[in-house]
Amino acid sequence: MPSGASIWGRVHALAKGRALAPAMISGIRSLGGMEGATMRRQAVLAVVATIMGIAPIAPAAAQTQPGACAHTPAILDAGDFLLAEPATFPNFWRDRFGDDAAYLKIRYGGLAYAEGSALLAGLEKRTHPPLRIVELRLAYATTPDRAAMIAGMQPLPKAQSIVPQLGQSAWRALVTEDGGEWLLGELARWQASDANNASVGAAGIAQALADLDDEAKSRFAKRAEDAGIWRLALDVRAFEDNLTDFVSALDRLPATALPKKDDRAQFIRNALHAADLRPSFDISKQPAEVQAIDRKNDLGAVLRKVGRLVAYAPQTAMLLQVINYSGDLRVGTTVAEGLNARIAAKQLDPINNPDAVTAAMLDGLDYVLGRKDRESILAGFGISDVQGEMAESFVERALARFTLAPFMQGGETEAPPRPKQLAAAFPWEQWVGLAGKLKAGETISPDDRIVAADLMIAADRPADAVGFLKTAGDWKTAVGRAHQLALDLDRRCADLLRPPVALAQRLYRFEPR
Repeated sequence: MPSGASIWGRVHALAKGRALAPAMISGIRSLGGMEGATMRRQAVLAVVATIMGIAPIAPAAAQTQPGACAHTPAILDAGDFLLAEPATFPNFWRDRFGDDAAYLKIRYGGLAYAEGSALLAGLEKRTHPPLRIVELRLAYATTPDRAAMIAGMQPLPKAQSIVPQLGQSAWRALVTEDGGEWLLGELARWQASDANNASVGAAGIAQALADLDDEAKSRFAKRAEDAGIWRLALDVRAFEDNLTDFVSALDRLPATALPKKDDRAQFIRNALHAADLRPSFDISKQPAEVQAIDRKNDLGAVLRKVGRLVAYAPQTAMLLQVINYSGDLRVGTTVAEGLNARIAAKQLDPINNPDAVTAAMLDGLDYVLGRKDRESILAGFGISDVQGEMAESFVERALARFTLAPFMQGGETEAPPRPKQLAAAFPWEQWVGLAGKLKAGETISPDDRIVAADLMIAADRPADAVGFLKTAGDWKTAVGRAHQLALDLDRRCADLLRPPVALAQRLYRFEPR
């Protein structure tokens, strides 16, 4: 196998990577000490908060009908494990996975409406209900049932509306299935009594509709504008691939909406933060005013490369954090662009072999940043979908699975040597020993079954991975890994739980009922 340096040397030449502008490097690197670390993390949060626009690329392996996928049994088995409550609840435990599991059970299990409704009603009655169960029930309900449920809800103490309690999936259903009349009326009423919070709600609603086509977004934006809800109209138009309508809407804003000289430019910058990570967005086709603002810094061109990669491989969203921590735009121009080229050339398969993409990403980061800085940065932030796991652990497990895959799948008779990129603390010897035991058919102890599940993923035997997680000694880690595995398998099948935009919550979408 070619060395990481030789591969990324060629990629660097092709991608023509650019370093961060000297003035920007100086500004970021001057943030030293505890205060500087805090400010860098605030910069990360600022970018994440304004990133609202990746239109996912449909996976080549996706099935039209969820039940037709070969991985459906494993998805349903993982879902049943996630829906089972623990014998003893851990302290401060909250069910973060049951709602996704119930959704997958309904969609992949083909439950009738009465069966699905009974399942969700039972989950809502638990002492520890799934965190998004109300949102899921509302999204699943038929139009009459949803209206009845909403009519029976009361705002939380000190809140002026029930809209925040509904959740993005319900907001989407209210627009796409119910016509949006109630939602627009309630937003208009809420805006009159609590304009600031109504604006926050509008931003969330726009995000929930982000993956609709531009024509549908434009029609709904016009209805919002006609109803006097200008912030919702503007936010929805910000997700259109052509920002001409967005700029025209700025021209029509009331004078009170833009009290400061820079407000108009800030609205455009926010729209660009959303658009730059959307692969379908073409900056060359945007209004001159938008292009002029984009040219004022190098970040937009970098984010567009990262955005295309994240649409292919969601786990690579961590590169946004790496850019903010390192201040090195080559993470986008060399690493992300190089991976994009290899995916486009079909050298990497982000759907069926995401570990290969993650391993290649690790090589690229080492080429650009050096191993020491890469390890330090990845040890500093967590992976949102894997509760309690740091980015360093996530990528090292992926690298270990990728390295052991040929051995686990029978292509090699001897275990490979330890990858050089693994940290000294990674238990490679344990993994190799368990790999040998699994191939020999030996019994695996409950304490080793978390790692055994990873090895079954490397062997492309996800159903057996679920089996090990269900009987693992570390229940808390097992449920988190089972949830991630279910999401990965869904992506290989119908991709039902894709978020509407990068870094957003997954949406619960349903066929007509």
